[in-house]
Amino acid sequence: MGRRRAKTAHRGDERAERNSDGIATEEHMQGNKVSEQASQASLSELRVKEVRRGDSRSGGGWQAEKSALTRQAILDAAIRCFVDCGYNTTTTAMISAEAGVSRGAMMHHFPSRMAVMAAVVAHLHELRLSEYRSLMADIDDSSKQLTRAEIRKSVLAAWEYVNLPSFVAHQELQFAARTDAELRELMQSFELDFEKQFLKTVKSVFPHWKSLKSLQAAHDLVQFVMRGMAISLHQLPDNEKRVNHVVELVIDELARIYEVEGEVEGAD
Repeated sequence: MGRRRAKTAHRGDERAERNSDGIATEEHMQGNKVSEQASQASLSELRVKEVRRGDSRSGGGWQAEKSALTRQAILDAAIRCFVDCGYNTTTTAMISAEAGVSRGAMMHHFPSRMAVMAAVVAHLHELRLSEYRSLMADIDDSSKQLTRAEIRKSVLAAWEYVNLPSFVAHQELQFAARTDAELRELMQSFELDFEKQFLKTVKSVFPHWKSLKSLQAAHDLVQFVMRGMAISLHQLPDNEKRVNHVVELVIDELARIYEVEGEVEGAD
């Protein structure tokens, strides 16, 4: 009888730990054993496990396809939550609600908040490179003379790039990583690799620029200025006028660089 009462009291404690929606908290659902294992695993191992988990579910019939679709929906929902609510406010409950999946499905794919973050960081890494290639495709034709018009198109495309949801979500992660050591360590390897891959992409989509000694400087000029404007100007008056003025200054400087090291002809 005493054991039965103890079990009943334990179940009552479990119910008390459920949230207002009747859903058990994430920490209680995982239990102490999983929490201890997660704390002992290195962040790099966690990242690899999550990426491999997604890859392993990519084949094998309808269930595997459904699982992959659910996982992708969760990642896309996380990005939307970062954009709309910010990183620090976003919870796994918010992400699952935004994705339209149950908490059980959420926990099946990502047993902890940091597991979600690891997968989102990896997803954003690939997404941002893919979006850049798509925006810059067909601007620079190696068979034709480079003109100021093409330079303008590339700068305007760079401005569009830093206003995409993926950029905003990535900035949220970067800002949070400044004071979150766990997130900072998680992002570090991806950030280093992204810079390498990004410059390779620049060389592939801008054949006229790849041989220039000042390619790195030209690339940094565009990216640093565009990123800075994207972060700074949203809350300021006369946004469009100020953006257009800075864009023209960047175009002038890129044209000057290419005139010195290459050949650029014509104005708009």
